[in-house]
Amino acid sequence: MSKYLFASLNSFFIVFFSYFVFLSIISWQEARELLDTGGLNYDLGSYLYLPLGAYAFSWVVFGKWSLPGQLIISILMSLYWALEMNIFFQFVLINVFGPVISVSIFRFLEVYKFKDINSESLLSLSFLCIVLALFNSLSKFFIFFMTDDQPSSAFDFLVTYLPGDFIGSFVFLVSAKFVMKVFHLGDNQKNKSAI
Repeated sequence: MSKYLFASLNSFFIVFFSYFVFLSIISWQEARELLDTGGLNYDLGSYLYLPLGAYAFSWVVFGKWSLPGQLIISILMSLYWALEMNIFFQFVLINVFGPVISVSIFRFLEVYKFKDINSESLLSLSFLCIVLALFNSLSKFFIFFMTDDQPSSAFDFLVTYLPGDFIGSFVFLVSAKFVMKVFHLGDNQKNKSAI
């Protein structure tokens, strides 16, 4: 039982950390924009959506036991963003289960076996990030469209979301892979599977 609680807590803090860094970057960019131009652009920072990569990373590393932690942090962040109730639950579910579906597609179709993040190449990580970005952006756009909370322009919405989801998830996954290699995290699992 403690192993599952540990996995859930780890995923909670990993995703929480990614939101913290993401929001810090937005705050820094907005402060710079305010100083440079005297006005704010709230789309800044959307081009580095790190939490998408954190959700996928938690699912790959901890599996189904990471879902409770991811669900709790997603609900808290949706409350923080003050999302309207007509999109609140849909966005929570997309944040948590979008990466699950994307990674599961790879495992089911055996495009590549995305089980051990340490052994993945940059090409396979980028391919996963493309699918994550497409699924997340198109799902959220569809929710906006179905709830009549349509963004001003479909093109502007997708031009902001797609690159942000791809870049953010790629940066997070590559950084996580680098940290895991530097600190030799995940090596125990390889040794156990070799025995």
